[in-house]
Amino acid sequence: MAVIEGGSSAALAGVAVEAASGMHMIQKPIAYGALGHYRITYRAVLAAAQAANGRLFEARNNHASNLVIPTRLIIRVLQIAAGTAQENSVDVYKCTAFTAVDTTNTTTPVASRKRSSMAAAPGSLDLRGVTLAGAAAGMTGGTLTKDTSAFASLPFNVAAAINTNGPWGPLDVLDDVNGTHPWVFVQNEGFIIENRVLNVTSYGCAIFVDFSWAETTLF
Repeated sequence: MAVIEGGSSAALAGVAVEAASGMHMIQKPIAYGALGHYRITYRAVLAAAQAANGRLFEARNNHASNLVIPTRLIIRVLQIAAGTAQENSVDVYKCTAFTAVDTTNTTTPVASRKRSSMAAAPGSLDLRGVTLAGAAAGMTGGTLTKDTSAFASLPFNVAAAINTNGPWGPLDVLDDVNGTHPWVFVQNEGFIIENRVLNVTSYGCAIFVDFSWAETTLF
């Protein structure tokens, strides 16, 4: 059986046929060059009568050649007002032909870079979230094409009384990272988070989004 000698003299690793033993490994972040890694957290209210398919959060790559690679996307929903029982969800869609972000009922979340020498946040990613206090129509005014089906969904069941057991979730949208291909967004691609069905008029929830990404050159 062939072996490869590492940087330390006589440091060898057996493959396949040998008994299992520990191996020292260092996992390095996605190479970013002159670009960077970024992170943001965002909270907004899902209004009473929140519209079906109302957009709540979105991210769009605006750069002609740089790639945006999401590395973490965690979603939670918390009931904050008593209501009528209802099943609902927030859904995540990949978007193409994403030539303009929304302009109505929006706020622009402020991201942080993970190292001060990185390019200023948010790099080439356009970020928008629905108005913090809520907007029943969701965000509007953007130009995008959703995939036919959502690639992630966080269901929740609103009760008459406020849920005191904590939020629904977390939904780890990017949990399939062990050896699988990551999402990679080129120019005018990205994702949206939206409310699935019309909210009944007597309750309110809040959505919490934790999002990280890397920006890198073509590979």
